[in-house]
Amino acid sequence: MQRELYPSNWDEIAFAIKQQAQWTCQQCHRLCRKPGETKEEFAFRLGYSGTIEKIGRYTLTVAHVNHVANDCRSENLRAWCSSCHGTYDLKQMSLKKYLKRERNGQLRLNLELH
Repeated sequence: MQRELYPSNWDEIAFAIKQQAQWTCQQCHRLCRKPGETKEEFAFRLGYSGTIEKIGRYTLTVAHVNHVANDCRSENLRAWCSSCHGTYDLKQMSLKKYLKRERNGQLRLNLELH
């Protein structure tokens, strides 16, 4: 994250988006940890006894759908768990690489000639 690309009030914007989503991923609907919530408190809220493995997967993030950090319109922001956010970013990066290769003429059409 290049912090200088984001608006100065990004933390407040992101917190509001997460609150609006009720700390639930808008993609997979996974319930996520609230700030300051211990692993045990979070596990209890989920109905588990003990702790949760791979707790980082339960971190709620805010994604820019168009990947423009200073575009903070509500329709461009999504509250996604770290897994869904990462998956989206990887797909977008792959698409960008593909389009760049296509633009540069590096892709060939696989046509069968009869």
